[in-house]
Amino acid sequence: MVHSGTGFIPATIGLVLLLFSGTLGPLHAGELLYPQKDPAPTGRKPNQSDWIKLIREHISPLTQERGKRWPLVSFALIGSEPFTDDDLQMLSARGIAPFLPLSSDSIPAARRLQSSGVPVILFDGRNGSWPYSLESDSNNWAYQYPADLKVNPQWLEMPVPTLFRGWAVAAGQLRNTLKLFRREGITVDAIWLDYENEPSQADYYAAILSPFGRTFLPEKVLRDEKIFRHYCRQLWSQLLSSYIAGPAREIFPNVSITNWIVTFSSTELPVLGWQNEPHPPSGSTLFTTTNPVAYGIDTAFLALWKSSFPLDQEHVDQFYTHILLRQVTADSFNRQKQAPYLDAVPWVARWVADHPERKVPVMSRERYRETLRHLWMRGISGMQVFNPVNKPEHVGMAVAELQDAVAVYDEMLVYKNFLEKGVPMQLTIPEMQADGLLWSGLQLQNEAIVRMFWQGQHIGSLTIEPWPESRITLSPPTRGTTFHLRFNKEEKTVQIVSIKPS
Repeated sequence: MVHSGTGFIPATIGLVLLLFSGTLGPLHAGELLYPQKDPAPTGRKPNQSDWIKLIREHISPLTQERGKRWPLVSFALIGSEPFTDDDLQMLSARGIAPFLPLSSDSIPAARRLQSSGVPVILFDGRNGSWPYSLESDSNNWAYQYPADLKVNPQWLEMPVPTLFRGWAVAAGQLRNTLKLFRREGITVDAIWLDYENEPSQADYYAAILSPFGRTFLPEKVLRDEKIFRHYCRQLWSQLLSSYIAGPAREIFPNVSITNWIVTFSSTELPVLGWQNEPHPPSGSTLFTTTNPVAYGIDTAFLALWKSSFPLDQEHVDQFYTHILLRQVTADSFNRQKQAPYLDAVPWVARWVADHPERKVPVMSRERYRETLRHLWMRGISGMQVFNPVNKPEHVGMAVAELQDAVAVYDEMLVYKNFLEKGVPMQLTIPEMQADGLLWSGLQLQNEAIVRMFWQGQHIGSLTIEPWPESRITLSPPTRGTTFHLRFNKEEKTVQIVSIKPS
């Protein structure tokens, strides 16, 4: 046993990590994967030092140059403790950067990052009635009800969506915090937030039963619950834009800034939530980056899996492939039409447990890595890896998330020119159960990179039209294959430059 800080890390954790989360190769059809517990848990959640050790020992350095592209960030690495130069070099070699809290306490760590040439990326997460509650007198922002009306006690702490004083306080606090960074000579490169606060999920009945609340809401909004929800979701996006993104860009004009689920949605191709609820149409805001979510989340499985689906690993994988691709794809489709100049940095995870008490199968690592490849080919600029350790026995699952993201990032960096300048070619979403070829691609002038993967039985070919009036039939020699194509303008033919099975 190796002593570290407040507890012990098993010296055999390398063996543990080989066992924790399922195979990287194909399974027999009847075998189902479920979340795995480490056979030798640490006995506590790993701290920052533990994570440095785990990453150093179990995640390989990149073989490709990352250049100026965004590094990966990991939820498990959020912390303000300064890293050593050796730690930062080790992380950078693996394409990873620390995620610093949006606080003046992070200034020493940010100074160390900047001096080492590592981007300064800040994070903050909030929910509930923040920032309405920053206004000290709740009578100025919370719903109020007649004394003789019995209501859910939680409603008494819910904000009237259109009372903005607390938002103004939050904007002032953000300005002051970022000015401290600037005063110290630190440039904040990105602020990637997780604000899941009101009114993003405002309660319709809390609003219509409050005479005080109704005073400040448009009458047409109160007529229908669906209209109310759309109104509040759109209002939430605009509030974040005005009071968070705007102030941040006042201090750091070139900052990359986004927030959880800030996406482009439309009636033509809406961004969908875990239970198939469409997000309302949304347009451009002061955010510079979108943040769709690509999670193998149990909530979606419990809500959408049908008893008619074959319950084997292949079809579970097909289901999660659909879930992971759909928000990124819809966001990219709408961005290409409305704001192609914006970046996208999704949250990604193979396994997210909203209902840990339920036994829900998980995606195989082989299929997860394949889906990550397709995310890169659908117009994203980076990835935020969601790998919290809620229980010590799931450390291995959390490390696997980072292993898989780094390995696929390294693969995709071979095509960095396409990632930086290419245009997505294929923005349709596979069905929840879709045997056959799944493909994605990036086109850069007269060249293209196309990734094809067989779901179900590997047999046959697919004809695509990567350039107008120029078709080509591709037959992947293995289950997953990457084609490099070139277009001959004079002859209007498409040639295969290279084929890379993997």
